[in-house]
Amino acid sequence: MLLPVLTLMTLLAAADPLAEARQAFSEGQYPEAERLALQAAQPPQEGAALYLVGLARFRAGRPAEALEALDAAGRATDAPERAAWSFNRGACLYALERFAEAEQAFLEATPDESLARLAWVNAGFAALDAGSPERASRWAEKARPGASEREAVLVEELLSLVADERGLAEDAAAEAYRQGLVSFDAGRFDEAHAFFLQAAKAHPASGRALLMAGASAYLRGERETAREDITAALALPLEPRDIQTARDYLDRLSFGLRAQGRGFRVSAGAGLGFDSNVLQVGVAARDLSTGTASAFAEAGLGLVARWRLSDTVFTQLSYDGTQRAYAVSSAQDYSLQLHRAAVALEWEVARRVRLGASSWGDLFFTGLSDFRGLQGSVSGSAWAALDESEWTSSRLDVAFAHKAGLISEFDYLTGQRLDAMLSQEFRLKTLGLTAWYRYREDRIGTLEQAVSGSTTQEYVIPFAWTGHAVGASARLVLSERLDASLNAEAEWRDYLSDSYLRVQSTDGSVEEWGRRRREDFRFVLGPVVSARLSNHLQLSARYELLVNTSNVDTRLADPVETCVAPDYVCHRYDYTNGNYQKHLVMLELGATW
Repeated sequence: MLLPVLTLMTLLAAADPLAEARQAFSEGQYPEAERLALQAAQPPQEGAALYLVGLARFRAGRPAEALEALDAAGRATDAPERAAWSFNRGACLYALERFAEAEQAFLEATPDESLARLAWVNAGFAALDAGSPERASRWAEKARPGASEREAVLVEELLSLVADERGLAEDAAAEAYRQGLVSFDAGRFDEAHAFFLQAAKAHPASGRALLMAGASAYLRGERETAREDITAALALPLEPRDIQTARDYLDRLSFGLRAQGRGFRVSAGAGLGFDSNVLQVGVAARDLSTGTASAFAEAGLGLVARWRLSDTVFTQLSYDGTQRAYAVSSAQDYSLQLHRAAVALEWEVARRVRLGASSWGDLFFTGLSDFRGLQGSVSGSAWAALDESEWTSSRLDVAFAHKAGLISEFDYLTGQRLDAMLSQEFRLKTLGLTAWYRYREDRIGTLEQAVSGSTTQEYVIPFAWTGHAVGASARLVLSERLDASLNAEAEWRDYLSDSYLRVQSTDGSVEEWGRRRREDFRFVLGPVVSARLSNHLQLSARYELLVNTSNVDTRLADPVETCVAPDYVCHRYDYTNGNYQKHLVMLELGATW
């Protein structure tokens, strides 16, 4: 331990009760000075007497008892002058190896010009012994201007010791860092983390050591520790390349748009599949057939570009296009092509709070030989997300879309859609779970379709509905190259107006048969298993089950008497088969660059 130069400030103003004690102190008779001062420690000179007791005890080599007396003097009504009292408290604290407290006490003495430079120097010695050569150097530089010859010698001695300490620290830091790299390269990330922290402690200005400590914590799955280490590293000097690496790690440790990283990505996929019930797509015209099964081929292309606009704002531009073509001739008109272009922006408002917005446009085309526009839409959404912990996130999304049929044949698909969704995400090491609730209003139009072969009958088919849905998804990482996911959804749909069969009688009057307000329940289940074949190729097997139940179905039986005038309330007048199942299987090969 380095002992600072101490200037014990005695009281100059003599008072009769303390005269003998002061005399004994000046003659080096410290036990006697203490005894006499204690006898005189009564108001109105209690503070002065206890102060002298403290000085005598310190000179006698009893710093703990000296500190006790000085603190008592500081509480007396005649407490000593603050700067000198703080200086001498610092001396006691230093002798007791309470270096941080000693440093603060010496700093409190610096307002006294007569003590300032010596107080700065002693604060530097305390800081050095507390393990901070940086602060020690700072206080030495504070003491240098105007220092006397004796004080200048102390300043240079302090700076020399700081230089020696830094050299030793840098050597220790370099060795710890080297051992950390060996452990890191060998995959022993627990060891590596400990070595890198040791290097950072030995060399506190080493941002790279903390960065590598954070990387080690990340690779052993300690996300919170990794974030703390890397955030601390960014507050220290780093090379530009290391700054970028640190930010990339923080991206991976974040959620939402930021977690997907930066850069440009291209993906393409092609697959073969089978659809057991092509004609049931939900927005098609009336078709009384029991269903058409068909094989299909599908191809897709995706482009994504992501940027970090700042440390808290991230954006993404994307394009996706897919084409599904059915093989059976009766199903080919249901072949579908989709194009979507989107932009998204997300802002990390605070450590665990994200706000975002996005906008996108969709174009749907249908048919093969009779290829034509189906529907176009422009949509926007906003969301707020709270990442409660490393394991859970809550999110609220609101979206609005304006849709339009692209040709007159599909005018009934024109309208608006409103979505509101609340979701909760749970993240475990190899398992991710998301549960959600959604409210949807799909306020599109009504189709009026003539019955085949009739000039006096047409179906009025409303497509606008509101619905409540709940769902969950799970993704399980089975191995480094194999994962599986499962999506499930249940939805209750209430249509907003009645469907019926409009019939014109021979007398010109019009009747409405089979008027019914449609209500549906839909259940969707979709497991997927994916195997990574290489860094760029992935093979996926998909299955999807759709079960729809409805109070609208031409196959449902009714008592004969309900199918006659005047109401003709009968399921045989319904416009579609609303109770059906749809099975879809697909094998897809995808590539990503």
